[in-house]
Amino acid sequence: MKKISRRTALKLMGAGILGLAGMAGWNREQIIAFLDRDAAAHENGDDSVHVKRRLYPASGTELSLLGFGAMRLPTRQGDIDEELAQKMVDYAYRHGVNYYDTAYMYHGGESEAFIGRALSKYPRESYFLVDKMPTFMITDPADVPQIFEEQLRRCRTTYFDNYLLHSLSSRADFERIYLDGGGLDYLRQQKAVGRIRYLGFSFHGDPPFFDYLMDNFTWDCVMIQLNYLDWNEPDEAPDGARQGGSLYRKAMEKNTPCFVMEPVKGGRLADISSSAESVLRARQPDWSPTSWALRYVASFPGVVTLLSGMSTLAQVVENVQTMADFEPLTPVERHALAMSQGKGTGSAINCTYCRYCDPCPYGVDIAGTFHVYNTWAERLHLGEGEDAAASDSERTEFLRHYHNEVAKKARADMCIHCNECLPKCPQHLPIPDLLAKVNQLAGASGRKGASA
Repeated sequence: MKKISRRTALKLMGAGILGLAGMAGWNREQIIAFLDRDAAAHENGDDSVHVKRRLYPASGTELSLLGFGAMRLPTRQGDIDEELAQKMVDYAYRHGVNYYDTAYMYHGGESEAFIGRALSKYPRESYFLVDKMPTFMITDPADVPQIFEEQLRRCRTTYFDNYLLHSLSSRADFERIYLDGGGLDYLRQQKAVGRIRYLGFSFHGDPPFFDYLMDNFTWDCVMIQLNYLDWNEPDEAPDGARQGGSLYRKAMEKNTPCFVMEPVKGGRLADISSSAESVLRARQPDWSPTSWALRYVASFPGVVTLLSGMSTLAQVVENVQTMADFEPLTPVERHALAMSQGKGTGSAINCTYCRYCDPCPYGVDIAGTFHVYNTWAERLHLGEGEDAAASDSERTEFLRHYHNEVAKKARADMCIHCNECLPKCPQHLPIPDLLAKVNQLAGASGRKGASA
């Protein structure tokens, strides 16, 4: 196995997407070897790559522009790959990341326990630990105290820095759980005694509900979904997911710091169309699509930290490198990003692969199905009908990937439109209808001669 030095690896990182593409092909042993060499170099005083930080007004401290999201950790045989995930957390910590975000249901409930173990080696005051009350899992508001205590135990801590009401999307649920049920009063009590430092919420509703929350309650922070696909200008009415601008402007009106989820839209903005990427590459040849997406979000001064759910070494390294040399986008760069939009994105399904819709009672792999579809949306012009300008060989390629990546009993044709997934989706997607769309394409591709 060919060894490379850390200096060479850092040079590759600086080369942008080409270097990272090579890193993405490393096996597990190479990845761990690189992380061990990086740790050794750091022990010898090498601190050349360090994520920039931004003031968090609520605390008066500086937080890393990049936060480590523990929703998509590397796995091995279905479980969190403890050794590799630990080394990735260590890498992020060494290079200046001091914001770590977990939640009660991530990784089937294992994320909190992992992040508690992973960070226990470091001084508690050296990092921000963030957790969330699982709104969508609460049937009885009386469970809120028990869940909170369990989270503290799992995370091996006596307090959370930021604590969020998770995934607020319904005013009725908010009032049932947090007002009438007393959940908000309880969490405010925990803040009063120091077990929560700063209280906020993460949001997946519509702008009127967001306005209600911001106008009628006081929050230390908010977490919103923000990326360049979801942004809307002041003169553009919110439309489905395109409401990021409305949410950000309201938060700024209330002087409330923003933390951002889905800056790369669940990975969709990391794999954009060739036509869109060519526009960006002409302006900045060494920036990957992911780097553009992160820089766009970090350029908003009211954003303290953007969260990235990192599951591979290449993702961690690229995100760290991007936020280490970050400068806000210039007007020319913003223009290039605007010029790149709208090229090949209209036919894709607006899924961020968060898997909040899991498990499907009939076994459908919803996120996996949508991921395959979106991967091929540009090449096959999937939004243009069954007879779109795609060759038989391209349709065969789509079906091959679909059948290889999604198990037979988990494909779209297993959906019976029970609609249990609908209230769980943060993007409010018509999931059964979209699965039918994918199933129709798979059938059309099969009729054109593809084989499983």
